[in-house]
Amino acid sequence: MSGLKPRALAPFFILTAVFHFASVASRFDWIAAQIPAEVQAAILFAQLPLLLVEGYFEGRLDYGPGVGPLWMRIKSQPVKISFTFAFLFLVCVVMQTYDISLGPIDPTPPKEWPDAQRAAWFAMFTAGMFFPNYLAAASTLIPALRAITAPLRKLPSIVAVILASVVGVGFGYGLVLVFGSKQVGDKVSAGQAFWQSLQENPKIALPIALAIAWVPILFELVTEKLFKKEQA
Repeated sequence: MSGLKPRALAPFFILTAVFHFASVASRFDWIAAQIPAEVQAAILFAQLPLLLVEGYFEGRLDYGPGVGPLWMRIKSQPVKISFTFAFLFLVCVVMQTYDISLGPIDPTPPKEWPDAQRAAWFAMFTAGMFFPNYLAAASTLIPALRAITAPLRKLPSIVAVILASVVGVGFGYGLVLVFGSKQVGDKVSAGQAFWQSLQENPKIALPIALAIAWVPILFELVTEKLFKKEQA
């Protein structure tokens, strides 16, 4: 169940990269204020099931011969972009939830700034720090996902992605409980309503999250099946 070329999974990782990029954009407080709390909850819920499925498929890729650290051996731009924005989204959630800033490294710009300046600050924190975040994702997130999903690569794809989704939902709910235990202040727009929605009414957020996660998953399963037919 391994040895896939990166181009075979490029469409899947392009889709997941778009989702993770949109997730990061949703952390800009002006945009967050326009998004219903249930949808914000679904965006967070969807990360873990989708990340586990991404880890499963990434572990099946054959990048060819390579030396050096992992970030040098990953020879797929869609893979790099997808995992980097996924990692960045989780960083944004942690920093905003616990009001963390490291000097200029802060995803929440001062509210008194003009909107254009605030948007530029957020863009610099995200896209402007793409490479450092990729290095961090390659050294932490990707190895962890490879290890967690290693047993799944012995199973048929459909069984593996279903199991990964189920386990991911459990991890996602655990993540919700961890963040929900910290009361979010006014610095993060609609923060209180967001966490309340997650904990008190998951019946809305969870189906939306699974729908979000399964769009690229179903796309990849169909693509893989068509690819096998062409190879036969």
